[in-house]
Amino acid sequence: MNRGGAYTTLFLLAHLAFGAPAGAYAQQRRGAPARPRADAVAESRLTGVYRLNVELSDRLYSVVSSASSNLPFGEQQRFFIDLTERMTPPDQLAIRRRGSLVEIASSRAPRTTFNADGRERVERTGRGTSREMARVAGDGLTLTSENGRGEGYRVTFAPIDGGSRLRVTRRISFRELNQPLVLHSVYDRISDVARWEIYGEPGRGLNAGQPAVAPVVVGPAGGRGEAAEADALRAELGRWVEATNEKDIRRQMDFYAPRLRAYYLRREATRDFVRAEKSRVFARATAINISAEEPEVVFLEGGGAAVMRFRKRYDVRGGPQSGRGEVIQELRWRKTDQGWKIYSERDVRVIR
Repeated sequence: MNRGGAYTTLFLLAHLAFGAPAGAYAQQRRGAPARPRADAVAESRLTGVYRLNVELSDRLYSVVSSASSNLPFGEQQRFFIDLTERMTPPDQLAIRRRGSLVEIASSRAPRTTFNADGRERVERTGRGTSREMARVAGDGLTLTSENGRGEGYRVTFAPIDGGSRLRVTRRISFRELNQPLVLHSVYDRISDVARWEIYGEPGRGLNAGQPAVAPVVVGPAGGRGEAAEADALRAELGRWVEATNEKDIRRQMDFYAPRLRAYYLRREATRDFVRAEKSRVFARATAINISAEEPEVVFLEGGGAAVMRFRKRYDVRGGPQSGRGEVIQELRWRKTDQGWKIYSERDVRVIR
């Protein structure tokens, strides 16, 4: 399988769906002429900040497995890993449309600007050329790219449910696939205004040192009850950090549900698996020091579950996992008779 040239360009366009465009559209970033302003309602229905709704979105792994099932086993594994790494939807999108001028950023890619005027452009690559086009129609946006070797990509952004949600559909085709890969991702609209700090870009009036994830509380109720629960979760986070730094495995495991939907790259992990992984790190490390900035808390399921994201700095010394760095981490909590318990733990984005 070709993994250079237009193949790379194709995946750069994949990231155009969530941030950085490739080739011809990258040249439109400054001074691009926009068409006369479209209907303000159509523009406003696309503009805003959106958060991924996992329950309403396709499962990436099953979609990729089905599309690549005809490949030889070794190639299928490489193809599967490559696609799942590159096609994983970002947790947040920020979009602003003004006529045909569109700005997009995500939690995986910084803001970029391009002219979605419906004109086809040709991008030259190391292995030929590809034809690309971006177009706004009504209140939606479509991006396409294709070359002469049977490789094509199409992504559409379509407001649904009266603009309260956004459906992003990506369709990718290769000669090696027995069928095109089509992935539907649904996003909940959480702001009517595009906020570029979702990737760490300072917002207007923000201090340069402010966390990339703003400390806000939103949810279906949004009242005092959620504010009190958010305070309780922040206190739980503090105790979770303290137990980690003290390498206290018993206290650490008190925070976890019997089964986790995700534990970093593993899906459907048991608490015993999590205990074994943490015990291994604790045993080998001579010192662990992590810190968490003010978290963002978003309530789901009528307040029965919550997504918490925060900037975490870590310094692990000793053992094969020693190292220092900074990430945006996500903990998902569910309220039980025993209190709030973690049912998912993963890194959303590596900062350094």
